[in-house]
Amino acid sequence: MHALEAKIFYIFSFIHASPGVVLPFFITFAVTGFCFIITRKVSLIPTPLQNFLELVVEELHNFVESVVGHKHSKELSPFFSTVFLFILTENLLGIIPGFKSPTGIFSNCLAMALIIFIMTHFLGLQRQGLVYLKHFWGDIWWMGPLMVPIHILGELARPLSLTLRLFGNIMGEDVVILVLTIYLFPFLVPIPMLMMAIFTSFLQAMVFTILSGIYVSGAIKSEEH
Repeated sequence: MHALEAKIFYIFSFIHASPGVVLPFFITFAVTGFCFIITRKVSLIPTPLQNFLELVVEELHNFVESVVGHKHSKELSPFFSTVFLFILTENLLGIIPGFKSPTGIFSNCLAMALIIFIMTHFLGLQRQGLVYLKHFWGDIWWMGPLMVPIHILGELARPLSLTLRLFGNIMGEDVVILVLTIYLFPFLVPIPMLMMAIFTSFLQAMVFTILSGIYVSGAIKSEEH
């Protein structure tokens, strides 16, 4: 356990939870508080910070729209923009000396993947009712008994794939940075490694959001066919 991480854990020790549980809450409250404070001062003549935040919101909306489609972008953009920012912030936390990325903990990645899994099938059932389950049977009725277990395994593989992809990349990144910081460069982590870590953090947040958006929008769009 790193020193700063241990201090945060001590401060929130009344929760009786590990830093892997506390840090995501810490990030959530910090980002929410920052956004709340900034949006209290919105003006017709935007400040440079307001311009930057408006650009971020617009780019996130365009990114989500490119994944889920124009028709569902207004509905899904707030959720998936939040997913992207939350994962990105967690990924980048591991770059700060003394901290570990919460996404470098398997249970955290699994929890986020299960949220996407539940949301996908909840929306599918909500929009279509029991008709949604028809896609598990397949288009050819006599192949249904074979297709049902195949489709079920495929659906179960989705959260596992999301979890392992995010967890493996971020944990590996944190381990490399930790080794370089403690054993090789105790006072200076090589700049190229930091730049690579930032790039990986953005990339993994994008991959998780894109795949999640495809899964959820696919469940919604299937009602249109």
